[in-house]
Amino acid sequence: MFPPFGFRPWRTAPLRVPTDRVLPVHLLGDAPDVRGIVMRWMVRFDDVLDAEKLHSALVKLLEMKTWRRLGGRLRLNQQGKLETHVPAVFDPTRPAARFSHVSFDMALAEHPIASQTPRPTNGPSVHAVDDAFRALSASAASGKIPETLDDYLYSDEPPLALQVLTFRDATLLCMNCPHAMMDAVGSAALVSAWCKVLAGREGEVLPLSADDPIQSVSRIKDEGGDEGGDEVGGEEGQAVLKAKHLGGLGMFLFAVRFVLDMLFGPRMETRTIFLPARSVKALQREAAHDLELLQQGQQIDTTGRQGTPFVSEGDVLSAWSTQLIARSLGARSTRTLAAMTVFELQSRLAAFDVRRAAYVQNAFCVATTVLAGDDARGLPLGRLALRLRASLQQQTTPAQVRAALCDLVAALARTGHPPVAAEPDSLPVPISNLTKARFFDVVDLGPAVVGGGGGGGGDMGRSVPPGKPVFLQGYSSSARRNPLLRNVVQILGKDLEGNYWITGILSPGTWAEVHEELEGL
Repeated sequence: MFPPFGFRPWRTAPLRVPTDRVLPVHLLGDAPDVRGIVMRWMVRFDDVLDAEKLHSALVKLLEMKTWRRLGGRLRLNQQGKLETHVPAVFDPTRPAARFSHVSFDMALAEHPIASQTPRPTNGPSVHAVDDAFRALSASAASGKIPETLDDYLYSDEPPLALQVLTFRDATLLCMNCPHAMMDAVGSAALVSAWCKVLAGREGEVLPLSADDPIQSVSRIKDEGGDEGGDEVGGEEGQAVLKAKHLGGLGMFLFAVRFVLDMLFGPRMETRTIFLPARSVKALQREAAHDLELLQQGQQIDTTGRQGTPFVSEGDVLSAWSTQLIARSLGARSTRTLAAMTVFELQSRLAAFDVRRAAYVQNAFCVATTVLAGDDARGLPLGRLALRLRASLQQQTTPAQVRAALCDLVAALARTGHPPVAAEPDSLPVPISNLTKARFFDVVDLGPAVVGGGGGGGGDMGRSVPPGKPVFLQGYSSSARRNPLLRNVVQILGKDLEGNYWITGILSPGTWAEVHEELEGL
């Protein structure tokens, strides 16, 4: 049967299995801007790993009582809300996770696609990766890998898919998961538990929380309660960004400008930057020098102590990225930039009791800094980093987070979308820093190592312990480019050697700025 005027057959969800346990998807996971995204992670190891051992440990974790939720099938209820249907028993017909393994009788460097996998280099480098990864993953898959939410809703597909590609000297591990189930910090909690099971330390695995602290915190705020006791600066209970929330004509102009950018602006290109530790230190030194000049004996730093202001590596890298995007607009551009920094909530709200439970869900919010074009382009790196840090600190106190969540929940209920804090002419610059997820620290597949490798060695040779990742990359599972992803910066994190990996979805002009900047580092 075909839909009216359509080209694709209708899709229907499988009949509900009476024995399935039905659970709601957490609030932020069901947000329209989140639930349509299907993520795929690829991780490279310079070791040969036992694929069956990895799969068995993952299944064993998902069969633990509280962790079974992650094997539930995604469905829409009659109200259009996402829920997960958890099988009473996982078996070959309804597995806890999809699994496939392909072994290549060759070195990783000999494979035409896998050889493109980035590795640390002596100096800064830029890599085009996502299209090659999709092609490699698809070529080795057993059946079609889900790319959209519909691929889950209209099938009996489990949310998690593990794909292992082994070579004579390396392993590539791919994990597919809908964003509706978890964010980066949630993913790290899942991987941490998986690694413990792999190492035979099941007793250390925390129970998976079924609670949704985001919903409870926003409800407390709505009811006039206080989840943490902090007061909000200015009007009691009001987020500092509320005055910047666009609505009416302002929102219309912002949307029109964004649509025009999509239609007539430059086509975005996805690439990944490798920044060696010494390059990061060079940027840190530049920022510190800028702030020493600013200090002049009177400046108070953002921690409240007298002395030179402090900015972190994350602040500096966020400022550096924003500056390069601003410069690509040209010296005559008067357009403002809205640096939208995603921050995690598990460490910021007491409702998340991370010592007693694992939270594999979406728990994040956005802090926005609106910058004049001249400031984004021309401020010294240290001063721009300080601006971003001060803004982030102002917006991430427990009271401010609760106020922002209240506004977010209200906006989702009213419009289906989060509020936008910006000027009508602002160029949005989404920035995600996943360093707090600590992927390079958390991932430890040492117990599954069955052979040493080297993965081709690279410029820097072997530098990590067996079973630790050399490179990781998160990207959309869909081969279709998302036109909404523009000027996006994702700091993937810091590896064990202090090097950073940064993915950008940027214009050719910005990439030209990146290459020019890297030549001087």
